[in-house]
Amino acid sequence: MTILFESAIRVTLIAAIIALVLFAMRIKTASVLHAVWAGVVVLMMLLPAWVAWGPKASLPVLPPDRTPVVALLPPPSPAGLADATPRTSPVPSHAPSPARQRGGYIAIYLLGVGVFLLRLGIGTIRANRLTSASCVVPVTVGLLHPRIVLPESSHEWPQAQLDAVLAHEGEHIRRRDPLFQWLALLNRALFWFHPLAWWLERKLSGLAEEACDTAVIARGHDPREYSEYLLDLARSVERAGARIGAVGMAMPGIGLKHRIRQMLSGVPVPRISRPRMACTVAVCAAAAGILAAGTLVHAQSSQSGLQFEVASIKTCKDGLASRRGGGYSSPGRLSTGCDLLVDENNVGFIQRAYVRFAGGHANPMGVLPIKGGPAWIHSEMYKIDAKAEGHPNMEMMQGPMLAALLEDRFKLKIHRETREGSVYALTPVKGASKLKPFQEKQCSPVPSVRPFPPLPAGQAYCKVMVSSRGPSIDAEGSTLGEFAKLLNLVLDRPVIDKTGIAGRFDIHLEFSQDQVTPGLLGLDPDAPATASDPTGPTIFTAIQEQLGLKLESAKGPREFLVIDHIDKPSEN
Repeated sequence: MTILFESAIRVTLIAAIIALVLFAMRIKTASVLHAVWAGVVVLMMLLPAWVAWGPKASLPVLPPDRTPVVALLPPPSPAGLADATPRTSPVPSHAPSPARQRGGYIAIYLLGVGVFLLRLGIGTIRANRLTSASCVVPVTVGLLHPRIVLPESSHEWPQAQLDAVLAHEGEHIRRRDPLFQWLALLNRALFWFHPLAWWLERKLSGLAEEACDTAVIARGHDPREYSEYLLDLARSVERAGARIGAVGMAMPGIGLKHRIRQMLSGVPVPRISRPRMACTVAVCAAAAGILAAGTLVHAQSSQSGLQFEVASIKTCKDGLASRRGGGYSSPGRLSTGCDLLVDENNVGFIQRAYVRFAGGHANPMGVLPIKGGPAWIHSEMYKIDAKAEGHPNMEMMQGPMLAALLEDRFKLKIHRETREGSVYALTPVKGASKLKPFQEKQCSPVPSVRPFPPLPAGQAYCKVMVSSRGPSIDAEGSTLGEFAKLLNLVLDRPVIDKTGIAGRFDIHLEFSQDQVTPGLLGLDPDAPATASDPTGPTIFTAIQEQLGLKLESAKGPREFLVIDHIDKPSEN
């Protein structure tokens, strides 16, 4: 649904710009306008696929984003333990979950699409079966092999009227109007919620009639007599009490007054010169391309405005042998060992700057996938030695100041993006719940605001932490929604609470580290790789055996960091 609504917004902007261009260029020829808006219909249907899978170009037109890339958390507690309480208020248990709301929206959309596609299918079949006996007025039907169907009363028409009708319907065939009108109806079925889709369908129908009228007059038919023929057909439809739902003179009510006024005015539509037409097409195509492929992002900034006074970036020749070795950082001085820009364990320079220490705080937020960028950012190692004015702490130097350095020396351009992707759904195991209800007298649930309000003497806040040494998760007095957010710190993809279980619980979870828990290294990158028992239960097994819950693969919104541009570092 996100892709669909994003496409709807983009095509609205495209249509608005094209309308302004057509007005500015004074394009009034019906055949040209029909071709332009038919192109918009085709673009509107293809846009969701382009938004989902097509190449993107970053447009830094928004003001600099002063907020960190991810939500901030308080500094971690000692010994590799991370206080992982989120700053956002928990969702009330009685409120529908975002996943349930999204499922409802998808169901409503699919219901609408089904109804309109059914109508389109029935209408297409009935149109192909039209005969002279069922027609009140002439129609042109058929997508690939169009044909003209005349009413039975046509044998009584004077030859001049028959010639005019055949000229009009023949022009529909030459222009492939039935096919374009069917595509407009299909687009309306797919975007039934968007007023633009309805407007385009009506607009194309009216412009097709105008273009055919112009062709009939150009062949020498008298405008006044031709107008009388149109009025006779309109009276036939009125007497019959129904119209034929097909492209052609079967629907003379679409702009009939305007069509007759245009023909009887005697004012010819000005011809369009080739340069003006070429300019119009170029501007419209450029606008459509930019809005279809562009991604609006915040202009690059140094986030906090702090920068290193001097900095040296060197390529590591000995690679893994010196990785994360030789660093001797202190307040005001950042000296790192050799490391990658993007690391599979979430400890690369880009991940430190934009995730782990975003905003100048330790933010053990687990894994945030990084998309884009050349292959060398995953293989070439660098060592940074930088000095700052004053004495900024390590979190500030490895966060906003490192981000500013990467943007300056590597010409890094990066933005945040939410896409549909793989997630985990936390669900209950029927009849196997092992959740321990929270006893309020033991401790007070951790509030969602900072700083924490003081507690009366003798009371303490509940323990909420993730330990990379063990490893384990403690969530005393937490809802399952809050527990799912703690799992985000550990697992390789986001977790969505779909248990539907309300209330607070005392949760303690012990598990072993493996490839699906890369967030643990982000909590304490210096912890040994063998810190956990390799024979212990995986986090999936632990959640099911110790809590009576389970993690299932699912699809849902997922946040990414997208690298738009990066170069190898400039000279020191």
